[in-house]
Parts: sequence; structure tokens; C-alpha cells
Amino acid sequence: MTFTPPDLSEVMTNEQTMNSRLTICRNDLRAILTKEEIGYTEGDGVIPLIRKLPVPQLASIKVNLVDKFSTGNSLTATVSATDNHGDPMPNAVITVYRLDPDEFTYPNPVSLGTVTTGSNGSVNVNVPMPNDKGYFYVQARNGNISGGDYGVYCTTAINSSDLSSSSLRSNLFSANGVGASSGFDIMEFDDDEPGQVDIILEAHSGYSGNYFGITLPGLGSYTKSSLDGHKFFMIASDLGNDTKTRFIALGMAFNIDSWANFGLGGAGKYWYGDGSGSAGYVQCFENTSYMSTQTNGNPESPNKKLYIVDCSWAFHPCVIDEYTDDPTVEYPTQFVRHGDWNCSRDGFPSGTCYPSIVFNMPDQYSYRNFRFYGAGVI
Repeated sequence: MTFTPPDLSEVMTNEQTMNSRLTICRNDLRAILTKEEIGYTEGDGVIPLIRKLPVPQLASIKVNLVDKFSTGNSLTATVSATDNHGDPMPNAVITVYRLDPDEFTYPNPVSLGTVTTGSNGSVNVNVPMPNDKGYFYVQARNGNISGGDYGVYCTTAINSSDLSSSSLRSNLFSANGVGASSGFDIMEFDDDEPGQVDIILEAHSGYSGNYFGITLPGLGSYTKSSLDGHKFFMIASDLGNDTKTRFIALGMAFNIDSWANFGLGGAGKYWYGDGSGSAGYVQCFENTSYMSTQTNGNPESPNKKLYIVDCSWAFHPCVIDEYTDDPTVEYPTQFVRHGDWNCSRDGFPSGTCYPSIVFNMPDQYSYRNFRFYGAGVI
């Protein structure tokens, strides 16, 4: 058998390469341990250093329903996990539930199974619709860590992907008129982020008034008599909270083609304070073109909220926050809401009305900036 001696120069080169890589690895490990304030000795090699590395801990869970409104098809929820360093956490084991609240109080949790996040720290979950139409909440949790997002199962729905800048322009309204006559224009329409659209509306110099809105004709048209039994839903967030006069709501705009007989339906209101005292204000429209307020609860935030207007003969408008309960609670026992009272439709005008996004715009403010996720009707 012929013996071929090794090339000693190649052996030395390979050994130098291996030693160089081990040195780089050792220095990287030392840097990590130093950052984490974990002690080590100069004599520790690569393996002892590896054994000292901290194990990432699950720190937060987020749930995102890209399309939040469905007319019967299942929705896809993206569940994401991050560790205590804020980095995506793979292999996190998470249990997912759909919570179907009963009259806004005690939810009925439906298990959607246990999932494991992938290498990017996220995983998609199929969310079937509840038996009954209405809003639901998708909650993902691991121990005391939880997150969630709202969805709505309804008869007619639009999501952010169904909107366009041109269609919104034609659906603007105010006391000045409709569309181009409203005195408003869409200065920015940003739909780059899936599942949401950011809209900036600006008043023209000739605008005079303190309310305006955008009708959503894709959700149908109604009369005062045909509203009975319907519920209107919207998920949106107000991106500006630097004044006390910002407002966003889901309401009904009545007879917008005849301004001599104009009226607005029930809705919920944002009113921002300075963080002190009670600043949670809610608005009922009772065929008025001005904004009056009622104190109702805690200070609100510009975060994403679910608006509901129950259109039985007496309105029950309310605004519902995302789940904010103590995550150590297995399921929330009540969703936080703002505004729950009656306002009769007796005084509303005749004619056609449309589900609408409604704002106030005092003369001293020239723009509104908000984020829209979707809306629906039962």
C-alpha cells in the first residue's frame, strides 16, 4: 500500500485558519458576555464561554389580523414573538384562542391550537369565524405573556385594501358639500403597509365649519326606518393626539345631498387631554351640526380601537380598546369600552344615510391624520 505524506504547508494553513476562526468566535462570545454583564476568565475557551451564554427569554407576543373584517371566510392571524432583547424569537410555543364576547362582558374562549414560531419569530394561524356574527378577539399567550387583535364577522365588509384615494375623494362630505365641493382634499394616501391605510385630509382655505366625514357606500345605504337592527363596526386609530379637539368615529351621515335637512347618527369620540384628570370624552350625534361632549371614563389614547354603533331604535354607540387587562389573567373578563347610552332616532331627518367616518375640524386646525383598518355592517 502506497503512503502519501501530507502536505505540511496545507496542514499549517488549515490549522491557522481554524485558530483564527476560534479566536474570532471567542472574542464574539466574550463581547456578548460582557454586554450581558456575565463574568468569565481569560482562560475560558470557546466551549466554556458558550455554556455561559444567556438563554433568550420570551418577552412579548403580538397578533395581527391583516384583514380584520370577513363576511364568512376564515381570516389569517400572524402571531409574532420577541425575546428580552427585542429580537424575533424562533421556536416559541404559543397557544391561540378566539374570544367571542357576550354583550361586551364575558368572552367565550375557543382554542385554535398551539403553534411554534418559525426562524423569523412568527407563524400564521387560520382563524375560523364564530357561529354568530359580531366582533371577536384573537388572543395568543404563553404563560403570563399575551397579545391580541380584533376581528369582525359581518354581512357586508370593507378592508383597507378595498379603498382607493380616488374613491375616498368622491365620498368626502361636509357642510360645504360633497366630493370636490366638501372643502377638503386627500393630501396623502399611504397603503404600503398591508392591512392598513394612512390618510391625511386637509381643509381648503375656504372651508368653514366644525365637522366633516367620508361616507363608506360599500357598506350600503339606509333610511331612518331601515336602520333598525343593524350594527356598524369600524377599526381605526387617530394618529394625532397633540390637541384636545381631535375626533374620529363611526356614524351615519343622513341625507348628505340635501344640506337643508342634514343629520348625523350615533358615534363614539376621542377627546385628548394632557394626562391629568379625566379626559375620556364620548360623543352622541342627535341631529346636530355642532360638537357637544359628555365626560365618560379614563383618558383615551390614539391607539387602534373598535367602534360600534348598534342601530336599534335607540342607539348604543361605544368605543372598545384593544385588550389591556393584566396578562396574568387567563382571559379578560371585560373589554374596556367608552360610551354606552341611548340616543333616539326620532329627531333624525328623512332621506338616505350612509355609514361614515366622522371628524370634527374646528377652524383653527387644517388637517386630520388617521389610520383605517376596515369597517363592516351586520
